[in-house]
Amino acid sequence: MTVETDALTEAALRFSEAIRAERTSTLDALANERQAALQIIQALRGENERRAQQAGGRFAMGFIIGTALGLTAIYMLNQRTSEEVRLGLVTRAEHTGAALGERLKAALAVGRRAATTHEQELWDKYRQRVNPKPPAKPREDPFL
Repeated sequence: MTVETDALTEAALRFSEAIRAERTSTLDALANERQAALQIIQALRGENERRAQQAGGRFAMGFIIGTALGLTAIYMLNQRTSEEVRLGLVTRAEHTGAALGERLKAALAVGRRAATTHEQELWDKYRQRVNPKPPAKPREDPFL
């Protein structure tokens, strides 16, 4: 029986070593997979940062180009000297100043009239609600 016991013990030891080796290789494989996943995550973060920097750079470049084009368009559409512009603004202000004041006074007068009319309408509605007129009674015929 010792031979059988020794054989069983030997088989159990080999089986235990096989399980231990398999466990070690599984743990090593998992560690390698974890390391690969961490490298992928780090690469994705780097790519995200690179894209964010590029997007910011593209926005700034677009803003600069748009500003330059806008300024160029304004310059091309308005090619008067500064003296002409100054004289034009002064002349326009002199001509429209009086007209603008008169128009403003007229607008204020119209606004006041509209406000007064609306206020009167509101007072009339209020009076009707507070003192409602009784419904008219039908007249009785005195000859009946």
